[in-house]
Amino acid sequence: MINSGNTVISGEQVLYPERFHDIDEMVESCWDQVRRDLAQRGYGAEEVKIHMALAEALINAWKHGNLGRSELPIIFRWNLNGSFTFEVRDAGKGFNFKALPDPTAGERLTAENGRGLFIIKAFARSVGWRDQGRHLIVTFAQPE
Repeated sequence: MINSGNTVISGEQVLYPERFHDIDEMVESCWDQVRRDLAQRGYGAEEVKIHMALAEALINAWKHGNLGRSELPIIFRWNLNGSFTFEVRDAGKGFNFKALPDPTAGERLTAENGRGLFIIKAFARSVGWRDQGRHLIVTFAQPE
């Protein structure tokens, strides 16, 4: 539902990236759905954080959730109603989101991966999971 005359703007996109090289295009396609409305609502500097969090969420869904399997969907939903919330669902097995390792501790500090969720949590107002970790919900506060 897109209703720019009122305060609510929302939508959904179902994605089937075939290769890792398709991830950038997938991220930009999703970003294109929301960036103009975010700018009009005064998100300004927060847009960089939202874009990065969205990219990390989509990459994680493809890489860790769906294990790169192109036949499995990734669902991207968003809602702009004062605050901005996006959701990313994968079709994987899920994971224990309550036991995330600290990427800033010890040897993990120099690891090549493992910082995506840390970045999302650092940038967003709230981050939550449903469906055994297959459904990520990320909210950014409305600019003042």
